[in-house]
Amino acid sequence: MSDATPTGSPYGGFALGEDAGGGAVVIDVIAGPAALAGLLPGDRVEMVAGEKVGAARLLDMIRASSPGARLPLRVLRDGHVLELILVVGDRSQWATPSSFPPRLSFAEPPRRMSPVWLDEVETKVASAVPDIAPARERVQKMLDDLARQDRGFNSLRFNRQVLADPGTLIEWERRMVRDMQPTARASNRLVPLLCESLVLDCSAIHLPGDAGATPSVAEFAESIAAANRRVREAFAAVGPRDLLFKDLRYLLEETSTKRTLIDQPDSLRGIRAMQASMRVDFAALLDAFNRLIVQSSHMPDTSTSAGRKIPAALADMVEGEILDYAQVDGAYVVVGGPGPNRYRMDRLYAVIDSGGDDRYAWGGGVALETQTVIDFAGNDRYDARVGGPGAAWLGASVFIDLGGDDTYVSALGGCGAGAYGFGLLFDAAGADTYRCDAWSVGAGIYGAGVLIDAGEGWDSYISQSLSQGVGGPAGVGLLLDAAGDDLYRANGPVASVYATPTTFMSFSQGVGFGIRPYDHGGIGALIDGGGNDRYEGGEFSQGGGYFWGVGLLHDAGGNDLYYGGRYAQGFAAHQAAGLFTDMAGDDVYWAMRAAAQGAAWDQSIAMMFDGGGNDSYRAESLAQGAAAQQSRAWLFDAGGNDVYWSSGESAQGVAGDNAYHFRDDDPVVSLGVLLDADGDDRYSTGLANGEVRLRHVPGNPAKGRDNNGVAIDESP
Repeated sequence: MSDATPTGSPYGGFALGEDAGGGAVVIDVIAGPAALAGLLPGDRVEMVAGEKVGAARLLDMIRASSPGARLPLRVLRDGHVLELILVVGDRSQWATPSSFPPRLSFAEPPRRMSPVWLDEVETKVASAVPDIAPARERVQKMLDDLARQDRGFNSLRFNRQVLADPGTLIEWERRMVRDMQPTARASNRLVPLLCESLVLDCSAIHLPGDAGATPSVAEFAESIAAANRRVREAFAAVGPRDLLFKDLRYLLEETSTKRTLIDQPDSLRGIRAMQASMRVDFAALLDAFNRLIVQSSHMPDTSTSAGRKIPAALADMVEGEILDYAQVDGAYVVVGGPGPNRYRMDRLYAVIDSGGDDRYAWGGGVALETQTVIDFAGNDRYDARVGGPGAAWLGASVFIDLGGDDTYVSALGGCGAGAYGFGLLFDAAGADTYRCDAWSVGAGIYGAGVLIDAGEGWDSYISQSLSQGVGGPAGVGLLLDAAGDDLYRANGPVASVYATPTTFMSFSQGVGFGIRPYDHGGIGALIDGGGNDRYEGGEFSQGGGYFWGVGLLHDAGGNDLYYGGRYAQGFAAHQAAGLFTDMAGDDVYWAMRAAAQGAAWDQSIAMMFDGGGNDSYRAESLAQGAAAQQSRAWLFDAGGNDVYWSSGESAQGVAGDNAYHFRDDDPVVSLGVLLDADGDDRYSTGLANGEVRLRHVPGNPAKGRDNNGVAIDESP
């Protein structure tokens, strides 16, 4: 922790204002003593310990108290008087990474301007509607200033660059599509990518390459021991491993079912899990991961090995024929034979399986420091309560399946996931099914989780929330699928954030997710190489960012169907950025209200690009090139006979309310842009083919309701 929050500093965990009578009114509550006392926004604190107080006096009383002091409060709520006890907290226990300065300074985010499609749109808007330039410059300056804000220990440099220069995200997308093709070579490019994304000092890491002579099984086991040592070094400054595991599991479970921790009596457990990120050596963790990648491409030669009897020590872990084994650090390395095997993975550091229809199972205990699995063939099944195939909890994991129609199942943090760790799941072929719930299927939080499916089979990805290419705080999540008519589903059963019937929370399918307001978001990406795919997402899904997160969904082609709830298909909210790209095909886009289909909310950047085809866009409001609360958004369709439908007027090149950050002396408003480059198109707002429309809606300047939007149809 930092000296900025010394032990013994009193803490309340709420924001106060004053009403017309000078009374203290609760404006906001976050996890901490005020929430535990039962205070809610809107409460009026009338008396403390029998003394009538205003906001300033109440804050002074908290500052003058020692942690643990009990302050009796008389609170007025909805006409009822409540007697509550505020137990003053210790700030060092409750301070989260977002309240600290960045791990690295962001004095001036560098710019990498390139001739991307966004530049084409900006040029055409400037030419068609020159009067919009001042509004565009003011909102971009606000975003530039925001990118240099000195706050957020886990704030990522790349995410800030995107706010300052949205073209940076498009360039990153191009690089990902070029360099991270879903093949075996992609795993060799992972470590440099993660070093750069998480801004780690990786000078001591030797990138994958020739590791020398073919090792024996015992030598292979020793290389695992070396990786284990690096993991232990990474957590040397953190408390007991089992305690962090429990706190981390609590944090993942809570974030996967709700957006806030304030109403939980055990919320301090989640705070502890976040605070640990300020003491973990992530470069050492990544070095362990790199060692496993090198090791997985340089396995022991077991082609001449005869079968061995399963020893008593392995009797409860392995069923079936084994060719060899070795012990390391109290656990085992096993080489399985060509027939069907069963492996209980909780005490197996590595399995190399020659073939057969195998079963792998994980329990729910504390994961091993590292785990490596290489399965050469067979229709295999992998089952886990927590973690599982390619999942790294407090460590590193590399999982490679080279053939077969496989089934992957995990309840939490599995299927290519990293939680205080780096995990990779690589599946080379087959029509595979991934049924992995929250924080799974290419999910990273305080680390990275990567799932690469390099086959051309018709794969199914079925999850609950926070999955399928999601990057949480200090995290990167990647889901890469090569080809096939795939199903991506992350739409239930977690109830709607907004209590909307038959709608579900998602935060999935290429999303950068921050734990607002406690920790800044990471980087999430879903990249699909082609096929007629079906994407089913709920609220916050399909190429978007939330609370300083950056997300990407890229589909290379095919006639695809996208279904999303609120905030979907190129969205961003709360100082975040999102990009949605579909390169070709006759696609159908369906989303609900509030920031969908190239739409941004609250100092954010959102972009949607469709490369061509006869497409159908359907949304409700604040959609299709729409922005609000000092944001910027674009929808660019490069061609085809398209249909745009919205149930409201707040769509198709428009901006909404700007009250959040509006100042009379600096009247910054949002800007939404829609550009359709060609085709015979139809719009629910009445935009005609060949029309340029400036949607300037004057409003009450004091509330920032001066709205600006541009819609351009270039059809002849």
